Amino acid sequence: MGNCWTCFKTSTENSAGDCATNAPERTANDNRDASERGETDELLTSNSPVHMTSLHLSSGFLTRPVALLNGNANTMGDIIGTIKDSQQVSDHTLLTLYQRYKDPQEDAILSEGIERLCSDLRYKPDDFAILVLAWRLDASQMCRFTRQEFVQGLRNLNADSVDSVRLRLEQAVEKLKEDSELFKQLYRFTFGFGLEPGHRTLSLDMAIILWRLVFTVHTPKLLDRWLYFLAQHAQIRGVPKDTWNMFLNFAETCDITSYNDEEAWPSLFDDFVEYENDRANQNVPEKPDEDDTRPPTLRTDGSL
Repeated sequence: MGNCWTCFKTSTENSAGDCATNAPERTANDNRDASERGETDELLTSNSPVHMTSLHLSSGFLTRPVALLNGNANTMGDIIGTIKDSQQVSDHTLLTLYQRYKDPQEDAILSEGIERLCSDLRYKPDDFAILVLAWRLDASQMCRFTRQEFVQGLRNLNADSVDSVRLRLEQAVEKLKEDSELFKQLYRFTFGFGLEPGHRTLSLDMAIILWRLVFTVHTPKLLDRWLYFLAQHAQIRGVPKDTWNMFLNFAETCDITSYNDEEAWPSLFDDFVEYENDRANQNVPEKPDEDDTRPPTLRTDGSL
């Protein structure tokens, strides 16, 4: 077919033989007034998104423009935007960005580098978006991003600059608000992220901090009462993984007034329901003061 735009446009109306027979007519038609073929010429210029798509499809840099050209794009702007989103990030650019925040003594981004990164992203270190960033980087430890985690994580995000990282985080936060299944993945990640190296349970203070942080979205109605109960029971030794994971289901489905303690809930939930029933019988206000449930401040080095 080559660059025969007339044949391309009329392929459903003429056979290949007709196209060859009418070649002289097409030559004559090529001399028609420029205003009649302005749109065609624009699409065939070297700067055209369509032209660039055909050049780069074989190299693997673009992955979705064919679908757009088949009618899934409303405007040329949609095509251009998708082409930009489809471009692969450069490993060299990712490593340069990593070096900007890397610790001078260790091959990782530590607390000071994370503080600088948060500042450049215009977030506080304890903002929900930074937890989302750690999740998208699949960080294995709080206040530490390894080279592999940072570079591979940003490659997966298709982001290689501070601005593009912030944009991807904003998109991820909005998606988490809408997608409860995706939120469950973040929720489960948060437990392991908050563990101290070598530990299998979260300290009570850390669990309270992370519960309040991760529930920035999909906040359960009983969260304040749950955190108040934990704050009043400092003797609780820690929060194991099963308790952390099951709390999400407990918060979504449990009605305290009809709670069945014979079901396979962790004993900590039994204690919480009993505590709430006692408060109700004593006519204690259902919702505690916010100051009573406010967790200690989490520093950027992971300490409280």
